[in-house]
Amino acid sequence: MFERNKEDWKENLSLEAAAELEELLKKVQKHRCAYKQAPDVQIAQLWCALIEIRREIKDLDQRLARIEDLLNILFRGYEKQREELLRTLIRF
Repeated sequence: MFERNKEDWKENLSLEAAAELEELLKKVQKHRCAYKQAPDVQIAQLWCALIEIRREIKDLDQRLARIEDLLNILFRGYEKQREELLRTLIRF
């Protein structure tokens, strides 16, 4: 009924998307022992890819939190200096 397209769907990806997919697939290979034991290997691979993506998001969240903390400390210092400057200006 439907003719299967024999072309590899990945060939239709942009070069950037294909490179990102390749990088993700390399990360998923770490879980090969686990997903090879699954009844549906392809679905298990997808779940492993989600694990890897979640780890990347978690890492980015941690890095962002550190940057926010540093910026908050920096701005608190400027805020204190600003308040002190305003106090001295009011005295004059």
